[in-house]
Parts: sequence; structure tokens; C-alpha cells
Amino acid sequence: MDDPAFEMRLSRLFAEAPAYPDAPLFANQIEQRLGRGWALRRTLIVGAGVAGGLITVGQMLGSGLMARIDGASHVFAAARQGLSHLPSPLAPQLSVLADMPFGGEVVWLVVGLAVLAAALLAGRALEDR
Repeated sequence: MDDPAFEMRLSRLFAEAPAYPDAPLFANQIEQRLGRGWALRRTLIVGAGVAGGLITVGQMLGSGLMARIDGASHVFAAARQGLSHLPSPLAPQLSVLADMPFGGEVVWLVVGLAVLAAALLAGRALEDR
């Protein structure tokens, strides 16, 4: 038969964790082990990122990217010329674009801002997990 007093006592014993004298020391040791693991992971991730960045820069410099960007600045100059002679009702608004000094520096700025935005988005996505 069921004994309600016994069942209540048994459930109370399972609900209360026993107190051990070394519980704070044990918890501190576990937290230190977990902290060391994350520090090592962070170091490895940063090291891999730096190595990847250096490899990327080396590949970009070796592929003649600077010459291509200079070629793109000539394309922007031709676009400025075309916009200045464009007959349309939007010509006054587009002529402002024709006067902008597009060049290699602007292209690098846009690329840098895009990389920064991607890094911030990745960081935000990792924080939300």
C-alpha cells in the first residue's frame, strides 16, 4: 500500500541536494577548467584568422589586384564623362555623381567597410547563440 508520509519524505530527500564540505572548491576547479578551454580556443581562432588574413593579403598583392583597381578607376572616369553628357530629366541630380572623385582609394574604402560590416554581423550572430 502507498504511504503518503514516506513518499513525501522520499521526494523531499531527492529535491534537496546533500551539502558537501568541498563543494565551493569543486565548483571553482570546474570553472577554471572551462575558462582555460575557452582561452585556448580564442587564441587558436585569432591565430588562424591572422594567418588567413596574411595569406589573403599575399595572394591579393601577387595577383595584380592593384592594376585592376587602377583600371576600375578609369572605368569610373569614363562613367563620369558619360553622366555629365546625359540628356534626361535626371541630369541635374546625376551630374552630382559625375563630379565625385571616384578612384582607387574610394574602392578600397568601400571594400574595407564591407569587410567591417561582415565582421560585425558575424560577431552579432555568434553573440545571439
